[in-house]
Amino acid sequence: MTGRVRRRLPLLLFIVALAGCSSPSDAVAVPRGFTLRTVEKPTFSVALPGGWRSFGDRAHTNAKRVAGNDDRLRAELETLARSDSPVKLVGFDPASGRRFSTNMNVLQTQVPSSLSFDDMARTEARQIKAAAGVKSIRQQRTNVPAGRTLHLTYAPRSNVVVQQYFVRHGDLLYVLTYTTHSADATRYAALFDRSAHTFQAG
Repeated sequence: MTGRVRRRLPLLLFIVALAGCSSPSDAVAVPRGFTLRTVEKPTFSVALPGGWRSFGDRAHTNAKRVAGNDDRLRAELETLARSDSPVKLVGFDPASGRRFSTNMNVLQTQVPSSLSFDDMARTEARQIKAAAGVKSIRQQRTNVPAGRTLHLTYAPRSNVVVQQYFVRHGDLLYVLTYTTHSADATRYAALFDRSAHTFQAG
């Protein structure tokens, strides 16, 4: 993995976001109770639970409407909305509480064509351990509609559990990061997995 990707990894862990949804598509099977969120540039889609809010997708909800009177959140969302931001979609579960919102984001970056999926899978956990001070990471290889995927589960803090899906699609790497409170990890685990397995690019 390039240094550029390593520098962006910490950003993945702690983004919390909000707002709208888009219409379903026949291109991928959408689980019952989920709605498909579609991003146009770059083109990809992922299904989230119907009650979740999202920012960055085809709904074009503006940051001010999403953040309301929260100036800090509005500034963060406006930064994410910039064309040069590697984070292309953010979403959250408004029912998960005000102190900590269960959330997800999708980051997109280019990777060298010489970097194989196996090379990425061998090095990614080591890089996260170094960047976030994580001691234990569970690894699994799987497939989503967009391509071969490395699935990592780890706890960057004692009260947080992260599920990340690294999807290699040509010369692009998509990183889907789902974050929840450790007390809710079991309840959300299957939901996160169903969502990630709807991810489609191109």
